[in-house]
Amino acid sequence: MKTLRLISNATLGALLILVLPLGSRAQSSSSQQESIPKSYSVVSRETYNRVLEILFPRNDLNPSDTVFELVLRFRPSFQPTSQIVIRRRVDKVEVVEYTSLDGNIYGKLNEILARGGKEDAVEMAKAVKVKRRESSVPYAQVKRWYASFFDSLPSTTKTLREVGEEFDKTGGSESFILDGSTYDLWYEQRLNKMSFSLYDVEVNNPGSDGEFKLVQWMNAVRREVGRLK
Repeated sequence: MKTLRLISNATLGALLILVLPLGSRAQSSSSQQESIPKSYSVVSRETYNRVLEILFPRNDLNPSDTVFELVLRFRPSFQPTSQIVIRRRVDKVEVVEYTSLDGNIYGKLNEILARGGKEDAVEMAKAVKVKRRESSVPYAQVKRWYASFFDSLPSTTKTLREVGEEFDKTGGSESFILDGSTYDLWYEQRLNKMSFSLYDVEVNNPGSDGEFKLVQWMNAVRREVGRLK
């Protein structure tokens, strides 16, 4: 604490007065307020997932006509959010790609909140532009995707098992990927259903399609669909 010494002219002697200037106190308070980082709300997981379900529909409007269905959803940290739906109908094949034109949807929703918007899934979804593109794909191509999808599962489950057993070797320490992507997959064949949600490298990561074989398969399909007309 700084002190200011004032010597009086009184005949009784010199008086020493300790003073904390008001200006210094105000300046100190102001600088402390400026140094405090601002905090912002982030969208809840529930609202985020609800928005994705609105923008990227998975419901099959005619399930009785569907032999099998694959839904691939890509939730990157920074890249545009997207989804691919592959349906093998009794008499045809459907491949539909959904891509956010507003970039990363999670980031977009947080921007809405930062601007004072309300956390309402329906209203938030209206603020996000999504491009829907249906591609013509030969059935032979879909058969290859279908076969390689199942080929990727044994290696993926093996990797998951090894990661789960790593705790016994390391005692709890493990490496993880920063700023990666979440890869969601749903498979449905009549009454049989299966789903995965895997965290791996960021979409479009140079030099790597991911650690999990299923993620590698999803990224390969994503690129091939992107090249389709």
